[in-house]
Order: sequence, then structure tokens, then C-alpha cells
Amino acid sequence: MFYVSSQIIRSLFYFLQRQGLESEKLNSLLAERAHYLDDTCYRFPVSDYESLMCFADTQLSKEHIGLLFGQSLKAQNWGLLGHVALVSQNLEKALQHAQKLNSLVRNIGHIELVHENQQCRLSWHAKETINHYMVDELFSSWLSFAKHCCQQNAELALEKVQLTRKPPSPLCMQTYQHTFNCPIEFNAAINCLIFDEKLLSSPLLSPNPELEQILLSQAGDVTPHTDYINELNAFIASQFPYIPTVEQAAHQLGFKKRTLQRYLTHQQLSFSKIIDIQRKQHAKQMLLQGFSVLEVSNKLGFSEQSALQRAFKRWYQTTPKKFLNEHSF
Repeated sequence: MFYVSSQIIRSLFYFLQRQGLESEKLNSLLAERAHYLDDTCYRFPVSDYESLMCFADTQLSKEHIGLLFGQSLKAQNWGLLGHVALVSQNLEKALQHAQKLNSLVRNIGHIELVHENQQCRLSWHAKETINHYMVDELFSSWLSFAKHCCQQNAELALEKVQLTRKPPSPLCMQTYQHTFNCPIEFNAAINCLIFDEKLLSSPLLSPNPELEQILLSQAGDVTPHTDYINELNAFIASQFPYIPTVEQAAHQLGFKKRTLQRYLTHQQLSFSKIIDIQRKQHAKQMLLQGFSVLEVSNKLGFSEQSALQRAFKRWYQTTPKKFLNEHSF
């Protein structure tokens, strides 16, 4: 299952609020998963990102909304990857870290850096077909990082941008031209930024080799194993109220069924346990949000309301009704 970090979804949520969209409508697009916006360990299915962007495009008539969102991001919005990038020696080092740690932020694509005749081609390749918003966000946020985090004497001009999307409307075209300030080829074969390779040696403002190594060590502790668990969590959450099988989950991760089962056993988990944990977390948050016990039961795929009540008592040693009484203000 392809996912996006909660840091990105939360940043997008509040960015769209600042653009004038109502939080209630944004919450409805995320459904019960809206309760996890502040959970830094949570991973949202890519479909949530796409839904928010498509809604914003429609409501605001801004097909370039991805560019604007990317410009609003700071390195810290990328989580651990952002902190590593900030203390890197130069842009090349920051990009190398981004290639290795990109899955901490999203796992739907990979970054490629190719040197050709004193030029560099920095491209992003999606693993499945998605809208243009994410590419726009990535490219504009990378440029924003370079402009704000490099020393002032760095030359950051692009030579060309290639985008697979079709040409935007004339009004939106102005935003693309202003963002990239170079020739732009639409309907291209790949999404990439082309620039002089000298740009890679541009020094960053706050290099710190010691802190860089500490952060990289921390990153090594959370990848790749936690990525698999995050993928499972995102997949299961996106399927509710349907409860997927272990075979379907294994297919999403590119595993065989037995391989996934062995991996989970090694992590002292099981597929049924992960589903149970997801239901436990969602049930609590949904009740606090005001959903009825029947609604929670239906949305989380329980066979009947009494099944949820039994599970809830097992999880929290109390009934949903008593739980709400204890947490009402």
C-alpha cells in the first residue's frame, strides 16, 4: 500500500485551511483517519492526499495547488529526512539522503539523479499513475529548500523542467513559469529538473557532520522494517469497513503470504493483531469524535454492534458508553 507521512498530510490540511477551505469538509475527506493528523507515526494512504488535492483544485480553481503547497513547506515538514537534509554539507549530500530516506515521507515513488555532460537530471518516478499534484509539490519544495537553505552566493537557476502532465490553463501557466523560471516541457516522458551540475556543490547554511551522523543512525533504526508495518496500517485503514485478507496484504507489499507471515512473526506480530490494533485505535478516536457505537461498528467492519462492544471491553476494560461518560466534558 502506498502511503504519505502524517507530517505531509497535516501540513496539507492546514495549508488548505489557509486557502479558505472549511475544516469540516477536509475532515470528511479523511473520514476516521482525520484523528491521526497529529500522530507522527501514522501513515495515510496516498488516496487521501489525492482526494484533498483534487477537492482543492475543484473548489479553488487552482490546478497548480501542488506548486503552492510545495512552496509553503519547510524542511521540518519532511520529518527526520528534513532534519538530516538541513545539516548536510551541500545540496548533493542532501539529495543523496533524500534518495535513501524518501520512504520515510512517502513510498509511491523514487528519486533519481543522473549526470549528463556537465548537467544533472533530477527526476521523480511514481510507481503507479497519480495526478500531477505530488510532482508539483515535490519539485517546488525542492527548489524552495535550495533557495532558503543554501548560502546566499549559490547560483540556483534551472535550465529546463520536464513534466508529464498536460499543459495547464493560461492563468495557471504563469505560476509554473514564475516557480521554475526556465523553459518547461509538458507532456514529457518523465518528470525532471535539469540544471548545471555545479549547483550540487552549493554549500548549505548549517552543515553539522556530527549531528548528521546521529540523525542518519536514527533513520536506520526506523527503516525499512517500520515501513512495512506502516504500509500495512495504511492499507488496512484504506480498506475499512472491508477487512482484507493476509493474501491481499501480502500482494500490496509485494510479498508471498508465507513471507509476510514470517516477517510479522519476527516482529512479534500477526496480521490479525495489526487489524485488531487498527480497529482499537480507530474505535476510540471515532467515539471521541461523536460517532455512535453503531456507526463505529459499521465503519470498522464488525459483524454487529455487540461484536464491537465485546472488543472494546477487551481493549479498554470498559464499555463504549462508560468510556464516553468518563471522557465527556
